[in-house]
Amino acid sequence: MNGHVHPKPLINLLRGWPNPSLLPAAQIKAASAAALSNPEVATSALLYGPDPGYEPLRKGIAGWLSRFYQLKAPVAPERICITGGASQNLASLLQVFSDPLYTRNIWLVSPTYFRVCPIFHDNAFHGRLRSVPEDDEGIDVEFLRQRLHEVEGKGSADRTPQGVRQMS
Repeated sequence: MNGHVHPKPLINLLRGWPNPSLLPAAQIKAASAAALSNPEVATSALLYGPDPGYEPLRKGIAGWLSRFYQLKAPVAPERICITGGASQNLASLLQVFSDPLYTRNIWLVSPTYFRVCPIFHDNAFHGRLRSVPEDDEGIDVEFLRQRLHEVEGKGSADRTPQGVRQMS
């Protein structure tokens, strides 16, 4: 050995995209051809589907989750919602379960998924994102507990979210 250390090239995890060699293009092409060749499947596949997603797919995922995790009670297909990905799912959750007039802070693990911040901003939570570091065991719970205590009771009289205008 010549004493020179050649570090391995860094792996960029910023976007979380898989290696292109892992993309199942051939399998998707075959599945698409099979689905679109069957008139009973093709019509419903090309129309807007039910909000939670294609029921046979939800049943299949629920069954797989139940088997894989060896759950005592099976996962109900009604608890599965098919989305276009993490970004769409997060935006949907925010629209249904959050209210920018009520929510004062959003606590996120740091570092976080790179698309999260713009999604929160688009849903009127600009200026409310707060960072929580991780330790060897995951989220630093003590840090979060201290910060929650600090902001407790610091409510704002003006509940108008930034970037949102009240109609007069």
